[in-house]
Amino acid sequence: MKKLFFVICAGLLCCVLSCPTEVFCQQEVPTRIIEAEGAGVVINNDLALARDNAINDSLRKAVEQAVGTVISSETVVKNFEVINDSIYAKSQGYIRDYHILKENVSDSLFRVTIRATVSIGSIKDDLRALGFLMARKGMPRIMVLIAEQNVGQPHPSYFWDAVDLSVCENVIQSNFLKDGFTFVDRASIEGKIKSITVRGSEVSNSDAVHLGKQADAELVIVGKAFAKYAGNVAGTSMKSLQSNVTARAIRTDNGMIIASATDHAAAVHIDDITGGSEAIKKAAEKLADSLKMQIIDKWQTEVSTTGLISLTVRQINSYSDFMRLKEALKNEVRGVKNVYVRKMESGTARMDVEVEGSAMILADRLAVKKFNGFSLDITRVGQNSLEMNIIK
Repeated sequence: MKKLFFVICAGLLCCVLSCPTEVFCQQEVPTRIIEAEGAGVVINNDLALARDNAINDSLRKAVEQAVGTVISSETVVKNFEVINDSIYAKSQGYIRDYHILKENVSDSLFRVTIRATVSIGSIKDDLRALGFLMARKGMPRIMVLIAEQNVGQPHPSYFWDAVDLSVCENVIQSNFLKDGFTFVDRASIEGKIKSITVRGSEVSNSDAVHLGKQADAELVIVGKAFAKYAGNVAGTSMKSLQSNVTARAIRTDNGMIIASATDHAAAVHIDDITGGSEAIKKAAEKLADSLKMQIIDKWQTEVSTTGLISLTVRQINSYSDFMRLKEALKNEVRGVKNVYVRKMESGTARMDVEVEGSAMILADRLAVKKFNGFSLDITRVGQNSLEMNIIK
């Protein structure tokens, strides 16, 4: 009897340990503590109603402050109606909890100050769904290049072998498209893709950057996917297939890897090729989710904090002109925090500008700015770089 009891307990324990982790704990969502003050008008001496309105007003203002940490005030103003209907209208849904710090009545107004815990993660998710992150990043374009080898194939099927996307590429692209990402048509550079030299089973970072620039893509996802036969399911003709997928996302302006992931999956099918494709599809779905979240987190950090924009200025006639330009950038251009000179020779200066926002936002501000004695002609805008000529 005791033996049976221990067997049952062991079985239950195995079931518990095999359950998905999310059944027992939820993934932590980023939050922020925000203090805000709200007010409600006292009508017919109804203090209770005025207090409720003041609390609701303070919660809304807390969410407004939280939105301001994610997107710029200019974006909020330009898109106020959309944000108001989609975000502010459901402010209380972003509040994890709150405490009233003080409350008082004066001049027929009930005023309340609260300290609220606001779910920044949820706000970011909803703003991303509205397309604000992509807009602030200048709608960056992506190209996907995955080498794929299914069961029975002696060598990987490379991206230049056919115009059609592979299983893995299709899954990644479909997954990203749901969140507003945009992709380039790699068929436009088919001939150039065929000319590169492959080392092993995937392209190098430098090749990825080169190809991405050829297709006007700001980000290139490269990697490999393969599936293999793992034997028959015991006592049946069904075949077990296993897959492994790896990929990394590379910025084309500086060759930096901003995301990387590896995932694997298994599938069972009577046909090994079909089962291999299914296994690759499952692994690619998980990998796409991981890559996407890493890219989004990186871009959200870039648009909500200061970053360095590489600035190249040509046609500088004298050093005094360069000094005036540097001072004007530091003191007269909105969002610029500092300027770091890297090189100045032969009429060309290279600088890193610490600025809030993207290179496109900085380009817009410089293009319309009236400087004393000169103007700037923007010749190229990259994801994190600008090139321009100084005009007397």
